[in-house]
Amino acid sequence: MTLLQRNSTEKIYSQIAKVLRQDIRQYHQTGDCLASEFELAERFQVNRHTIRHAIDALIQEGVVERRHGKGTFVLTQPVDYTVAAKTRFTETDVC
Repeated sequence: MTLLQRNSTEKIYSQIAKVLRQDIRQYHQTGDCLASEFELAERFQVNRHTIRHAIDALIQEGVVERRHGKGTFVLTQPVDYTVAAKTRFTETDVC
């Protein structure tokens, strides 16, 4: 179970979205399915509405997509690549 700051000014769903974002970066790859809303609700000890709100935030950011009847899946994350004068992709380590 992940501990949430229930007395914080940051909303619970936002805290959950932050934890899920970190989990996705560390443990998931493109195309992976996240745990069900029911399982996430149990993990965070919140109701499914709060989980849906957190997932909606991640959908808005383009981190995941919800597939009706299938689950929530991790999307391809953009590569952070700075473009400047005389930048050459072949000479830049982006991985």
